[in-house]
Amino acid sequence: MSSSPTASRWPTRCTRAQRGRRPSSTTTRRTSGRASRTGWCSSSAALTWCSRPRRRRRRPTSPRTRASSSTSATTTGCAGTTVRRSAPADPFLKQLVSDFRAHNVRGLARAISLVERRDPLARELFDALDPPTEQALVVGLTGAPGTGKSTLADAMVTHARGQGLSVAVIAVDPNSPFTGGAIFGDRIRMQRHALDPDVYIRSMGARGHLGGLSLASREAVRLLATYGFRMVILETVGVGQSELEVANIADTTVVVLSPGSGDGVQMIKAGIMEIADVFVVNKADLPGYERTVQEIRSMLNMGPKLAWKPPIVPTVASRGEGVDELLKAVLRHRDYLSSSGEGARRRLRRLEEETADLVGEWSRAAARKRLREDAGLRDRLENEQAPYGAAETILKLK
Repeated sequence: MSSSPTASRWPTRCTRAQRGRRPSSTTTRRTSGRASRTGWCSSSAALTWCSRPRRRRRRPTSPRTRASSSTSATTTGCAGTTVRRSAPADPFLKQLVSDFRAHNVRGLARAISLVERRDPLARELFDALDPPTEQALVVGLTGAPGTGKSTLADAMVTHARGQGLSVAVIAVDPNSPFTGGAIFGDRIRMQRHALDPDVYIRSMGARGHLGGLSLASREAVRLLATYGFRMVILETVGVGQSELEVANIADTTVVVLSPGSGDGVQMIKAGIMEIADVFVVNKADLPGYERTVQEIRSMLNMGPKLAWKPPIVPTVASRGEGVDELLKAVLRHRDYLSSSGEGARRRLRRLEEETADLVGEWSRAAARKRLREDAGLRDRLENEQAPYGAAETILKLK
């Protein structure tokens, strides 16, 4: 190493250890067509003068820029149609979609929680997920409280698993009108399926919805079908005459009755005769079973003739009796829907109802926001006897 005064006073350059005069700190050199600044380099143990090109730092993108820089992919749905799906930009949503596609049950649970709490990310979630490769059979269980719907659902899961079907259960429970809480007792009755990876049980609160089904139930059913479950059992709250919305969600509606549940006139008032695809008389070992079956047959004979005549299946769900016949009736109805074209018509009608419900939900949210923020509109409400004028103002009818 040279012992010249210059070499001992100044650090070496990192370019071939050439020694020389200390350059200015603002010196700009042209290196391979790029402008680069020289400066002090502390990457080594001794302080050296560095003339390597300094890499430019990338300017961080704003959240708005990141949100709009999503990629897209092309997938094929169950009907053979090509659908372009956009990859989510949100880190949480991106991880959620990755877990969902990897069939991680936590990803499925978080996705259902997302739609249940009406999170705005739910729309991006559905845009990012691939359409189901096969339509799931959605079976709705409805009926009055105390008819044994939960026990019947548990028995149906057992027999469906015996046939090699993957099954998901959505059990909708009522919420307390005072505390808003719900006791999810259906999962307690289905503990024997807890360790089965091909069975998924989810409880949801009705959240005050009169029809017995929460608004997120339809989206949860779609998520379960996308996840890959071949059968989805939707058990409703069981609140009597309001229990009609299940027909707008399920492919096959099973009406569960029990001996002593009421006469035929009461069944007509409840409206369940029009929505039933299969009748189940549960607790068939109790007195009065024959009378209940006769009442159902009389009501069916009084009604109009239909292409599909709902069968009447007696069961004792607590012992698993008659559940095989019930599953056979459900599968026969599925074949009827496929061969007659009624299944496609029901799916279209279901999409129309869901679209109308979404429009209503968003409109109510926008109206409440307008009423909170518009002081003039609130004053108008106080001075009017009926809120028709305020409603017309919100809808811009006047």
